[in-house]
Formats: sequence, C-alpha cells, structure tokens
Amino acid sequence: MHADQSALTQAAGLGLLLHVNERLAPTLAAPGTRAQAAGRIVGAFCEAMGWACGTLWVRDPDEADRLACMGAWGIGAPGIHEFLNYTHGRRPILHQAGLVGAAWLGGTPVWVADMAADATYRRVPIALRAGLHAALALPVSAGAQVLAVLELYSTAAFERDEALCAGLPLIGAQIGQFLLRSQAQQQLAESEKRFRCLTDLSSDWFWEQDAQGRFVRFEGHGLTREGSELAPLFVGQRLWEVSGLVPASGDWGARRAQFERQESFRDLEAVCRDAQGAMVHIVFHGEPAVDGDGRCIGYRGTARDVTAQKQAAQRIQYLSTHDELTGLPNRAALRHLVAQAIELARRYERRFALLLLDIDHFERINEGLGRDAGDALLRETAQRLRKALRSSDVVARLDGNAFAVLAHELADADDARLVAGKLQQAVNETLRLQGRAVRVTACAGVAVYPQHAADERALMQQASQALRAAKRLGAGSVRTGDASEGRTEN
Repeated sequence: MHADQSALTQAAGLGLLLHVNERLAPTLAAPGTRAQAAGRIVGAFCEAMGWACGTLWVRDPDEADRLACMGAWGIGAPGIHEFLNYTHGRRPILHQAGLVGAAWLGGTPVWVADMAADATYRRVPIALRAGLHAALALPVSAGAQVLAVLELYSTAAFERDEALCAGLPLIGAQIGQFLLRSQAQQQLAESEKRFRCLTDLSSDWFWEQDAQGRFVRFEGHGLTREGSELAPLFVGQRLWEVSGLVPASGDWGARRAQFERQESFRDLEAVCRDAQGAMVHIVFHGEPAVDGDGRCIGYRGTARDVTAQKQAAQRIQYLSTHDELTGLPNRAALRHLVAQAIELARRYERRFALLLLDIDHFERINEGLGRDAGDALLRETAQRLRKALRSSDVVARLDGNAFAVLAHELADADDARLVAGKLQQAVNETLRLQGRAVRVTACAGVAVYPQHAADERALMQQASQALRAAKRLGAGSVRTGDASEGRTEN
C-alpha cells in the first residue's frame, strides 16, 4: 500500500511538472525583454501549480552582492498585493537573502512546507497576514551558473514534492537559456542602436561612381577594415560586375534599373570576399550626383560593414537551437525536426522512431569525478551517438544527461529496438575520465510513428513514458511506447 501511494504521489508530481512546462513554453517563446517576461514566467508557474504569488530575483545591476526583484505575479487579494509590494522594494544581500539566498547559493530547489512553523523564514508576519504558508525557491541556471531564483508561495501548507523538485531544475535550465538568449538579443539591439547613431554621424566608407556606373573611389574607415582593402575589388567595376559580390536577396536587375532611372537607393545589402577570403556583409546607400546643368555625372554614397551584426544574429540563432556543451540540436530544435518528420512521413507513408536515452547513474560520475568529467562524458556520448547513426538521422541533447535520437526511414517498428540496442552498445564502450576507465550504460525509451502516436506532442510523451518505464526496470533497459518490451542485455 505504501508503494502504491508513493507511485501515485510521484505520478502526480510528474504530471504537475508537465503542466508547468506546458504553461511555461508559450511564455518563453513570446517576444519581449527579460523584464517584460519575468512576471509572465512567475504567473505561468503559479497558475500551473495553483499557487498564489511569486517573484523572480536577479542580481542587482548596481551592486553585485545584492539581489533585485525583476518581476512578480499574484492573485488579486489585498494581502498578496501588500506582500508583493514589500518584496519588490527589497534589495537583500545575497548571503542574507533567506529562502532565495539558500536556493541561489545551494543551486537546488528549497521547499518550506509551512512558514508558520519555520523560524528561519524572516518575512513570516507579513507573509502570514497575506495568508501564505508553503514556499518554494527554484534556481534558474545555465550550466553551473545561477542566473536568477524563482520564489513561489501558496496559501496552503504543502509537504515537499520530491518528484516535482527532482524535475524542476530542468525547467529552471530552460528559463536560464531563455534569460541568456534575451540578454544577448537585448545587448545586440543596444549595440545596433549605438552603431546606427555613430554611423549616422560619420560614414564608414565613402564611394563614388562615374556616369557609366563604374567605381572611381572607395575609401574611409570601416569597423574592421580600411576602405583601401576593398578598393581593388570595386574601382573600375560597376556594382553588378564586382567579382564575388552577390546581392543578399534577388539579383542585380532591380539595381541596374534604378541606375538607368537615376534613382536614389538605400539599404542595398550585398556580400563579398575580401583579399584574405573573409566574408564581408556590406550595406550600400547611394544617390545620383548631378552637375550645374542638372545632368547625372555618376553616383556617390556610403557603405557600411554589417558583418559583426550578421555574425551576432547567426550566433543567437545558433544558441537558440543548439546545446552549447555538445553542439547538438536542443529540445526546441528537436520538436521542430520531429514535426517536419511527421509531415514527410505522413505524405510519403513512411515510418520513423523517436528514442530518448538517459545515462544511468550520471550523478555518481558528477559527484565522484567532478563536473568537468561529467561534461567530458556528455561530449563523448554525443560523438558516439553521432557515429552510431546514419547521416540522415538526428541526435539532440535535451537537458542534463538526456539525449534524443530521430531515426528516419524504418522498415518496421521492430527496427526501432535494433537502433536502440546499437546506440546503447555505442554508449557502453569503456572510456577514460580523469585517468580512470569508466563504463556507462543508458536506458532508452522508444516511440514509433505512426504506431505509437500521430503528432509531435504525443510522440514525445510516448517516448518519455517509455523511458521512465525503462529506468524503473534498471540500468541498461529499453522500453517501447506501449511498454511491451523488456530489459535489454548489456
């Protein structure tokens, strides 16, 4: 009976975790700054868990040893409003920040079942006046770095939910990646704003063309190179004749027509290679030059080097779809790829499998050999999974020690189990970490389209359920989406 109750409790915790993740996903995908998203993140958590209010804490931008409330959310009750107003105005020192400080410094969720019975909680009087009892502080992390802490409150007392607490760090990591991306996007936007201001005051490069449209001058100071470096490519050539210069969109036909009509142009973007072979993204602005009689004698204008902005945008795009540690596609990219695979499989009546793999006892390696060894194991596992698959298949890292594989073009559903065995065999090969020989195993959960599910969300759920079933069997186990398979042989 006790085991049944424990299983029910764990299932409830996992169900709540999935509900939180579902409510949080659209919030993290919505546009806006970090500050604008903070309140929505707190609200998504509270509404999913049925809790009353919460706050998101970050480091104070002016004093690194203090914390500041970035955003808050609460139900419409006077006591809650008073509590949040009090909380929002505080700037606690990190090492004296109570529940939030403990979660930040410890790097793990902190749960208070009932603040009224906890003498260490400093805000008990005002919290109890608001009718609050249970509290939860969740670190928001990116790798080993804590970026923020989410602090949540309930009007009822709740005992610690172990299943929920075990999964919350994964959601905290998702929010951490969102904060990093938002920060990078904000920094890029601010950089572009400053850049535009400066280039409006002083041009990067200056160029002139003759009446036939040939460049006669290309000079000035660019952001990364002198105009004299590019002059040999341009001087004596029309824009559409410059060797290796390609418009970013369309062809040169529209520009030639503008020249013939003697029209001004702005934001003409093109790409070329400099003398060292590096790609240079250039934006041109130009207008006709006329003599005293009003006749067009050529063109003059400015050119701007936007290579850095292009590279930054590409980097942000890469970070939003890839895991930084392994270089593999991340969860967001995998969901997109699974959706694409379903469309193709449905159109051409094909079959594919989604496999989720979880390295067994990964925490022991992290604790026994250190985080560097754990990271090395994750990178090696990523390489082994890549090598064990066809070039058309996809390997992704979801989070922690969890990987996913998208195996295309399966002859039948049984082939998915063969793929799982091949992947487990690749993972099982001995490797050396910190000078020690280490052999690891992995559990696998398998879901096959269309046998087990017909859409991306259901397929992920089937594979996740199968993985949990495999882990209950023990290390090195594999189960399919309908949980009909047994333990694999190591």
